[in-house]
Amino acid sequence: MKKILIILLLLIMASCSTQIEKRGYIFNEDSQKKLSEGMQKVEVLSLMGSPSTTSSNNGDKFYYISNKFYKYAFLNPREIERTIVVIGFGENETIKTIEEYALKDGRVVDYKSEETVPGGTEVTILQDLFDTTGRYTSSEAIAGSIF
Repeated sequence: MKKILIILLLLIMASCSTQIEKRGYIFNEDSQKKLSEGMQKVEVLSLMGSPSTTSSNNGDKFYYISNKFYKYAFLNPREIERTIVVIGFGENETIKTIEEYALKDGRVVDYKSEETVPGGTEVTILQDLFDTTGRYTSSEAIAGSIF
């Protein structure tokens, strides 16, 4: 009996192990060092690969985003590292600026979820249930459209 209890205890402890998850773009230090102002957009794509996202609002920009999360058991993952490389292009599609941001450069937006009312949830459950009664004919029903 004690052996089974010890084995179960060890299995439970092993399931609570920590993990480091990497998400997003995987940076290559050699590729980053080769970036320089005046480089063509096509050269950047061949060197760095496709960006995580792009923007054309404040000029043409490529964003390469990488995150590391600390995950423990069933708890929500906690972000421990973030790297964002922003490459801005000029009019002739050459690199104009290269910027790098880290987690400490970010801003945390604090919001209260209990004050946010998403659309469609202003009614009660009963109103939601009886709202659709009488709206559909038998030909418009799901079963009617299948047969």
